[in-house]
Amino acid sequence: MRTKAVTAKQPISITGVTRLRAAMKPDTSLKRVARYNRILLRLLPVMVLPFAGAVLLAMHPPRVPEPGAQAVKWLDVFFFGVAGVTIVAAFIYATWRVMKAWEDSAPESPGRAIKEFYREAAGGRPSARRLGALLATFEVPGPRVQPVFHWMTAAAFPALDSPKTVAKYWRALIRGNREVTRQLKITGIEIEQPIADVAIATVHMQATVTRRVQAMIAALVGCLIAIAPFFLGAERVEQFGISFWTAVAAASALGIAVGWLLRKILRAVAERREVAVRKFLVRSGYNWRLVSGEWETQDEADISWLDPRELKV
Repeated sequence: MRTKAVTAKQPISITGVTRLRAAMKPDTSLKRVARYNRILLRLLPVMVLPFAGAVLLAMHPPRVPEPGAQAVKWLDVFFFGVAGVTIVAAFIYATWRVMKAWEDSAPESPGRAIKEFYREAAGGRPSARRLGALLATFEVPGPRVQPVFHWMTAAAFPALDSPKTVAKYWRALIRGNREVTRQLKITGIEIEQPIADVAIATVHMQATVTRRVQAMIAALVGCLIAIAPFFLGAERVEQFGISFWTAVAAASALGIAVGWLLRKILRAVAERREVAVRKFLVRSGYNWRLVSGEWETQDEADISWLDPRELKV
């Protein structure tokens, strides 16, 4: 390996070169990381949605006004139609989301590999086997590079030397504090390829920290208001001079508004930040895999050490 001059602006990172060289070793198994079929289990509750919606609509059919009736008399029919369209749209959208997640679960490109890794890592109970399949290698000699300390870091593990420790690391990172929940939403991915089979991905994410109890209170109150007409029944609602589906629409809008207002008053969202991390990926066999399972290593945060000529075999 050619020796580089040490300067303040270009520090040498032997660990970074070692990591990438180890990850770039040919994959003799040539095993393809298959799509994660467990994602398809999410379709089960989605399939129930149209049937439950049809039963709900059949239980409370609107009364069609006589020809020439005032426009206000048609509100019940109108909101009944809105409810039907909403159920169909929700079913189509939910099905599309599940199928897209399943389609993207095969890491056949750097972008897909990044999305699948964070989908699994931020899922609450990350699968050690799945995370291990999405990482390039654990055979990196020497001690683990200390991770960049970040506001989300909940705990530090002495070594991420197995799929099980990577799963524990992310479980502690995302679910370490029981009083809050953390959500990671990828808002953008920028990918560079300095050499063949090596990619540098800058992942832009929105990280939201939510107080668990306050968020549950706001959601519960909003839901109770929204479904109140169904508990009262059509006859009781009409006693107040309001058609049933008009009451459903009004209660739904009121429930959403009250739930949102309670989240603000109770300060359910403790913090929301736009963050960006840099991750190295390599092509391994048929798929792209991440070099490191950490939030972001020091070598990834500062890549001034990277010289593509050092990595050519």
